[in-house]
Amino acid sequence: MAKYKVVITDHEYKSIENERRILEPLGVDLQDYQYRDAENILRVAKDADAIIVQYAKMPRELVEQLDRCRIIARYATGFDGIDLDACTDKGIYFCNVSDYCREEVSTHALALLLEMARRVGRYNSWTHSGRWYSMPGIQHSLRNQVIGVISFGRIARSFIDKVKPLCDNIWVNDKYVSEKDMLEYGVVPKSLEEIYENADYISVHCPLTEETRHMFSRETFRKMKNSAVLINVSRGPVVSEEDLCEALDEGQIGGAALDVLETEPPSPDHPLFRYDNVVITPHTAWYSEESQAVLQSTPAEDIARVLRGERPLNVVNKEIFDRLD
Repeated sequence: MAKYKVVITDHEYKSIENERRILEPLGVDLQDYQYRDAENILRVAKDADAIIVQYAKMPRELVEQLDRCRIIARYATGFDGIDLDACTDKGIYFCNVSDYCREEVSTHALALLLEMARRVGRYNSWTHSGRWYSMPGIQHSLRNQVIGVISFGRIARSFIDKVKPLCDNIWVNDKYVSEKDMLEYGVVPKSLEEIYENADYISVHCPLTEETRHMFSRETFRKMKNSAVLINVSRGPVVSEEDLCEALDEGQIGGAALDVLETEPPSPDHPLFRYDNVVITPHTAWYSEESQAVLQSTPAEDIARVLRGERPLNVVNKEIFDRLD
C-alpha cells in the first residue's frame, strides 16, 4: 500500500514520467487527472498529501476542505487563482516554479519587439502574396527609440540585457527596486506616467495582482503615444482587451504583441484577430524542451522535500514559516 497520495489535478504534458521518477521511490501513489473544477478536484484530492496544479484554481472554500494536504505546487511561476492566505491558514505550503524560463520568455519578448519594429512576418506575407515594393507603414531605428519595461525582475533584466545592444534608451519602472540599483544596471528609472506618455515600446513583465489587473486600460492607452506598441509576456489580465480594441480602433496606440490573453484559448472570432497591427502567440513564450523539463520536475522535487520532512525551496506564502516553526 502506498505511503502517500499525490494528485495532479490538470496538465498539458504528454508524459509525467519525470514526476513519477521523483515521487514513486518515496512510496507515492501519483494520481493523474484532468480536472479544473472544484467539485472534481475535491472528490479526488480531499485526502491527498500533496497536490500539483497547472490551470486549476485553488480558492479558500476548496483549500479549507483538504484534510491532509501539506503542499500545493504549481506548474507555473504565477500564482493568480491561488488563495495564498487560505493555504497559510491551513498550514499548506504553496510552491511555484520560480525560475525555469527566464531565457525563453525574455527571448520571446525580444522576438515580439523585433517583429513589431522590423515587421519580418508581415514582409514575408507581403512577398508570398506576389508583391515586392511599397508595403504600407513606416519603421524607425530602435537605436534612438524609448523602450519602457514594466518590472525589474529576473525575466525583465534578461530582456534588458538582450535589448541593450540595440537601443540606447531603456526606461524601467518597478516600485520594489531602488533607483540606485536600476542606474547601476544601466537603465533609467522612470515613473509609470513617464513611460506611458513617452515610450515607443512598452514591454510588460509584472506579475498579476489586484494592483496590476487591467493596468493597461482605457485611461492608460489614452496617455500613450499613438505610435506606441504594447508587448505583453506576463499575464493576460494585466491588459483590458476590450479597452485595447477600443484604443486600436481609435488609433490611440500603434499596435500590440501579446503572448497572453485574458481568456485562453480565445474564441476563433476574438476581436483582436482582426487587426493587422496585432501579433498574438499562443502563450508559448515559456517553452523549450529544456524549460519544460525543469517546469515538470520542480513541483515534484518540492513535494518530495516536504514528504521527507524538509522545507521546500520555492515557497510563495513565506508567512507559513512562522506558523510551522
